[in-house]
Amino acid sequence: MRFAVEEINNSSSLLPNVSLGYEIFDDCAITIDIQGSFAFVSRPPEHVVETDQFDRRYQSLASVLIGPLKSDAAIITANIVRLFDVPQISYGASSEELSDKTEYPNFMRTIPNDENQIEAIVLLIQKFRWNWITVIGSSSDYGETGKRKVISSANAVGICVASYGTIPQNESESKQEIINIIDTITANNVNVVVMFTDIQHAEYFFQVVVAMNITGKVWILSEAISIKRRLSAIPNIKTIGTILGIAVMQGHMPGYNEFVLRDIITLNSGMKQSINYTDPQQERRDCTDNTFMATYNQCVPCKTDGVKSLLEYSEWRIEFNVYSAVYAAAHGLHRLLQCDSGNCKKEGAFPWQLLETLKTINFSLNGMPISFDENGNPPTGYDIIYWDWKNEVVSFTAIGSYKSKPGRLQINGSLIKWNSQEGKIPTSNCSVECEPGQIKVTVGFQTCCFICKDCVEGTFQNESGLYKAVPAKMVSVRKGPEKGMEECIPCDLNQWSPSKSMICHNRSTMYLRWNENISIVIALVTGFGLILKVLIGATFVIYFDTPIVKAAGGKLCFVLLLALFVSCSSVYSFIGEPGPGICITRKLLFTVGYTTCLACLLVRSFQLVLIFKMASKLPKAYNYWVKYNGQYIFIFTMTVIELISSFSWIFSKIPIFEKINDISKTESILLCGPTNLLYSLLSVCGPVFLCLLCFMFSYLSKDLPKNYNEAKYIAFSMAVVLISWIFLFLVIFASPNNFVSRIEAAVVLLNTYSITIGYFFPKCYIILLKPERNTTAFFQTCIQQYTRNRETPQP
Repeated sequence: MRFAVEEINNSSSLLPNVSLGYEIFDDCAITIDIQGSFAFVSRPPEHVVETDQFDRRYQSLASVLIGPLKSDAAIITANIVRLFDVPQISYGASSEELSDKTEYPNFMRTIPNDENQIEAIVLLIQKFRWNWITVIGSSSDYGETGKRKVISSANAVGICVASYGTIPQNESESKQEIINIIDTITANNVNVVVMFTDIQHAEYFFQVVVAMNITGKVWILSEAISIKRRLSAIPNIKTIGTILGIAVMQGHMPGYNEFVLRDIITLNSGMKQSINYTDPQQERRDCTDNTFMATYNQCVPCKTDGVKSLLEYSEWRIEFNVYSAVYAAAHGLHRLLQCDSGNCKKEGAFPWQLLETLKTINFSLNGMPISFDENGNPPTGYDIIYWDWKNEVVSFTAIGSYKSKPGRLQINGSLIKWNSQEGKIPTSNCSVECEPGQIKVTVGFQTCCFICKDCVEGTFQNESGLYKAVPAKMVSVRKGPEKGMEECIPCDLNQWSPSKSMICHNRSTMYLRWNENISIVIALVTGFGLILKVLIGATFVIYFDTPIVKAAGGKLCFVLLLALFVSCSSVYSFIGEPGPGICITRKLLFTVGYTTCLACLLVRSFQLVLIFKMASKLPKAYNYWVKYNGQYIFIFTMTVIELISSFSWIFSKIPIFEKINDISKTESILLCGPTNLLYSLLSVCGPVFLCLLCFMFSYLSKDLPKNYNEAKYIAFSMAVVLISWIFLFLVIFASPNNFVSRIEAAVVLLNTYSITIGYFFPKCYIILLKPERNTTAFFQTCIQQYTRNRETPQP
């Protein structure tokens, strides 16, 4: 403080021609703090306090109060000086309570509040992935409040507090309580301990820790004790583990070392006795002549070099807060007295005016920003300190920093030499972290204590919470509920995952592809069948007027060939990726074409029975059938009915196209619907009914004239059709798989080939190889023979 005041008084730019004065009270007890506060707000020269007639023209002895160091004292002094609107700037009171401007409107500080310190501690714990800690506080407002805040902040981010304790004020009770706390730490296998205490409690605590031979722990010290050499002076304290801490950011004060050195030398210039560092809590230690005891319990020579070596260990952290508090007051006065022109225009000001001005100051002091926010807090953060031991002397090394806005922590972990086995980062977790693809099942009430459970097939552990649609054969992670880390989330229907998975894979789609060997074979066989039908049609055109073509049905043959051609061409729709359009095309081409084909065969079988067996018995019916072209009306009617049925299916809610996922774990099978048993049976009722009628009429016409007797060929074709369809249904509904499309295509080819070969090949054989049977005389002979056989009674 004296250094800052001397600098300001010697400055020609800050408060020119204005000298600052001060009065110092020792901050060693609450009673002294109260006494000093009343002295500061008293009215000179009488040094009395007139609270009953206080108004804004009240001029107190001091314009601003700097200090005190501790929060407990600052709360009391703030309640006194607020009555007189005297501003107060503390350099060490970090309690969050003092940020409440309704209770402490006159209070400001150059040290960050404990809320920021606690956030820095929690971020430090998170940085090294610890989640199983113990929190220890001292039996003071600072310790109790800090302990409570650390526990609540840690729990809020998923860090579990295994235990917590308070070091009693009474020394007789303190040792046993410390032993109980340490036993609990050991029993819970905790390796990280947060200390939020004052120096007296911390010193006695660590003496017991060393005596109990506790090692391998990580100790995180609060700002009040993190760089206290009274702690580092405890014998063998370096054995307790790795010590980290939170400290006020170190400021730069040019010339301060020389200022301190000058005072010490001046103070000791006429002394031959040694200067002793006295601690009422410890036994006095005497040093030899011309030496004095430093604060880290070492005797240092009272020579310039000796004092310089002492100054090398000085951090100037809290000192810079005092320095900046004085400069803040000076800048406020500079602005209030209007001193920017080189001379101050005003001679004095009331404390409440300085208070309002201090709220708006904003300047840089040796590279450090100085200002106060709406709660009176500074914009500075903290240094993260590591106790680095060299030659039994500790160096408080800054390994990182914390900035309150936006709450960032930066750590250089390579600077830490971990005092643990193999020098690795110690672990402090209730349970070992789960492997990827496992979820945590909490055991007990602590969320950090859990067992790991594998995610089963078809589910995944959502770690990122993101969802991204990606093309097939790539990977996506689907967004799950808020508890995505605590439960396995089912994959989408079009995705799959193995057990212990963190992602879902898109299923590969299975269908009959054009580049497969079987597809090439099916396409070639289909093409050959189409060419064959064209050749048969051409043959029938050439020999249209011959008896064999007329006996086969004449023009009806071409309708039958066209229906077979359409049905056969539908096979190409079985190859390639199916979709709604492909499935509708397949449905119309095959079912309508094949129904027309069966209707033609049925008409042909019925006509033969009608001509040879029913014409004489039902002449009227026969005449109507012939006169009104009954065969074409029947074929047209069956075709229209099938068209109506097909379009009803297309526009109904029955699925046209289905993706089946329950057959394979990793594949989706694309099939044209319907795959439901009932709907599938209904869709083939018409063709099956026509097929059965064909079979029946073929049986009735088994004894017709040889050239007209097509019963066995038609019956054989219908038997092949029925058997193939039964086989197809058994395959589909027993286990739908990627072979269904192949089997369906093969069945369609088998049906069209069986009718083509069974019905048309015998006719082509006679036309091309047995022309002598393709004459009118031959046909008449056959009919006469059939008539004689029917008239001759059977023996």
